[in-house]
Amino acid sequence: MLTACGEKKSEESAGAPPAAEAAAQDAAGPGIDRSIAPGVAFQFDYSFTLPAKAITGIQREHAAACARLGADRCRVTGMAYEQPREGEVEARLDFLLAPDIAQAFAADGIAAVEKAEGKLDSARVNGENAGDAIKLSQQDSAGVEAEIKRIEARLAGPGLTKSERVELQQQIAGLREQLRGNAQDRRAKEASIASTPVSFAYASEGLIGGSGTFGKAASASWSSAQSALSFVMLMLGIALPWVGIAALAVLAWRALRRRKSPVEPVRQD
Repeated sequence: MLTACGEKKSEESAGAPPAAEAAAQDAAGPGIDRSIAPGVAFQFDYSFTLPAKAITGIQREHAAACARLGADRCRVTGMAYEQPREGEVEARLDFLLAPDIAQAFAADGIAAVEKAEGKLDSARVNGENAGDAIKLSQQDSAGVEAEIKRIEARLAGPGLTKSERVELQQQIAGLREQLRGNAQDRRAKEASIASTPVSFAYASEGLIGGSGTFGKAASASWSSAQSALSFVMLMLGIALPWVGIAALAVLAWRALRRRKSPVEPVRQD
């Protein structure tokens, strides 16, 4: 009985998500049920703040997680790493994922960042109604094909001059080029529905943006200094024109006074 109870508890704990993963899912925001958004192409963007020394490791961990899914489910499409100064790091990692695993991949990525003593700064989800755009493009192409058939029927008929035939042939060439453009746009829309871009941006904790007491105090001091400087510049912007007008008025008054004052005759002894 004790063994059976132990196995049951183990199965229940294995089935429940870890606390870190559940917290990461909450931080990523509410999930998007793709069944209520058919034909919508989504894009996920996340930005993280981590200790500078942890960024390289977490970037590699995210790339390895993508590699484990396989190239047909996840691909790395871009990577960047910059260290402008000692202790300051900016990095980026872009993925292209199968739509059904994009949100779970992002939640796992957030959990890995929090495990590395980092935090999620922002999460953004953009969507494009690609399905309706594809339908409109198909309707447009159907109209263009009907117009091509109408022009071809005119070309097949008698009584057209050479210049009219050339003009009709040019119209058909332009319409067929429009059909090729529509088909290319539809393929791009279909590809956007079939895959979901996910981007991770990483930034180190600096002196101003740090999460510690000193970092917060420095950030508050810097914000206060910026506000004071903005107020001074505003007052100067308001006062300087009036100061200039007053200075011009004084100079004009002095010039007018010198012009009106009589010139004293020169005495001769």
